[in-house]
Amino acid sequence: MRSSILSAVIVLLSLMTSDGAMALEMTCEYGKRMAIFGDENKDNMIELHWGGDAYQMQRVPTTTGAHRFEHFSSGLVWISIPAKAMLLDRKLGAPVANECRTGAMQRQRR
Repeated sequence: MRSSILSAVIVLLSLMTSDGAMALEMTCEYGKRMAIFGDENKDNMIELHWGGDAYQMQRVPTTTGAHRFEHFSSGLVWISIPAKAMLLDRKLGAPVANECRTGAMQRQRR
């Protein structure tokens, strides 16, 4: 029991940034994984961890209510709607990761 509690604390601490922000872990199609640090609902910048790299993503206003963040130099675009998120490559004009969901989003689909 003690070791499972300690393991849970270690996992939670590993998902926190130095300022205490929690990571939003997402699993996408084909088992691809990413983590988002920050609050997509209020922050103008979030940090996206993808493919072993971290990207500082800048909020881009939308008229649809979707959350859209871009890393301009790499061309990565992260879009989130209530049901899922996706990562696009603006330079290639192609999706990089689709059907990305948190554990809570996956449970709601069932």
